[in-house]
Amino acid sequence: YIYQENLALRKSTWQLHPSNPDKYSANRAVDGKRSNLAWWGGECTASGRCKSTAEWRVELGTIVSIHHMLIQYATDNKDWSK
Repeated sequence: YIYQENLALRKSTWQLHPSNPDKYSANRAVDGKRSNLAWWGGECTASGRCKSTAEWRVELGTIVSIHHMLIQYATDNKDWSK
């Protein structure tokens, strides 16, 4: 049995080169919302355009062992399986 817990949920975040921090702040990535995966839908964070590096961090509060990590990209609400 593997217990799966979102360790980043509602934790403090930081992002290098955010795209409009007021609209696409890094904390949107850990707010638990994921029903609207369009970048303009109010639930995604976004990095600035024309940057060679995209970096995002979350403060977990302690040292933990992480088995796997899921990053859900903005999909404009399109099905990626097609």
